[in-house]
Amino acid sequence: MSATTENDLTEGGCLKPGAKKLWKFVHHEDFQYEAKILKGRNCSFNFLEIVDGMITVKGSYNESRGYAWDGCTPKFNLLHITWGNFDGKMIKHKETVSGKTTYHPMTYYASMVHDVLYQYKRCVPVTRKEADLIFYQQLKEAKFMWAWFFYAGVRLFGWWFRGWKYKSPSQIEEFIKE
Repeated sequence: MSATTENDLTEGGCLKPGAKKLWKFVHHEDFQYEAKILKGRNCSFNFLEIVDGMITVKGSYNESRGYAWDGCTPKFNLLHITWGNFDGKMIKHKETVSGKTTYHPMTYYASMVHDVLYQYKRCVPVTRKEADLIFYQQLKEAKFMWAWFFYAGVRLFGWWFRGWKYKSPSQIEEFIKE
């Protein structure tokens, strides 16, 4: 196993170094989602790649450690119980790479994609509104009955996670032209 440096973890300033956390979920395979609103956009980082609108969360990066996140936030631990947003009922999924059948909460993939986009917000050619719309679309595709409520939550409180490099589609258009 190779040593991971601080620069690897922050990817040259893309990611904000933070406190070590225990994560609720860890995904060990790559996961792809096509976001039509991101057509023509490309970027590649350790855990995230976007190629012409195809988002790949690279769960296979960093050997077997996988991509980890906390599901739908906010969450906090008190008295040995995790409190906060629920992640929906468990449903059966077939993993794309291994073909294994697993069970995950309904919000699993939507929260994974949303979290990775928020983590790379300082570098990825995506606005916060677009990241939130992708989250909403995935929740609807999962038939999550609270999709509108969770979308309203990220729209109302997502500003808390400041630092988006691109604030508007016109800024992204300039990036694409470069």
